[in-house]
Amino acid sequence: MEIFFGQGNSIIQYLYVLILYAAVFIIIRYPQPVVELNFRKNFLVLYFFWSIGMFIGNYLFSMINIMSFLPWINNFLHTFIWVGFCLTFLYSSIKSRNIIEQFILFSVFSFIIKVGEYLILGTWERDSFLFFQSKMAYIIIMSLVDGFYPIVSIFVLKIASYFIRGVYYKQN
Repeated sequence: MEIFFGQGNSIIQYLYVLILYAAVFIIIRYPQPVVELNFRKNFLVLYFFWSIGMFIGNYLFSMINIMSFLPWINNFLHTFIWVGFCLTFLYSSIKSRNIIEQFILFSVFSFIIKVGEYLILGTWERDSFLFFQSKMAYIIIMSLVDGFYPIVSIFVLKIASYFIRGVYYKQN
């Protein structure tokens, strides 16, 4: 069961993680409590792109030793709830803001979640990343990677707008 839950983890730890996601989501949705009607198709496209892509990517990156292995339940919740749903909701509410501000918000919220998952589940535990020798450096760098979510999403929506009716691409 370690491969599914992680060493020493149970359903209880995952409930704590879900509570953390919910708490951060309340902050994320505060400025805009619903996804705009004209952005809902875009939301679905981004949700599936990021959820499926990151779920597979996290596993593949752990196989080639670029990132630490996330137990399957953690990987699923992290990618389908946090990245897919919460970060897509964040993007829907701040997409018209300056790209630097978007990058910072995505990085900060991702840092909060990764530190929480590290403290609750013991994941994101890699000892070093590139030239940096600390677990916190790994978490910071992986959080900064999440800061690129808005930039990549622009390209995803631009490409999807050619193939999926109702998806629009608007550069702000």
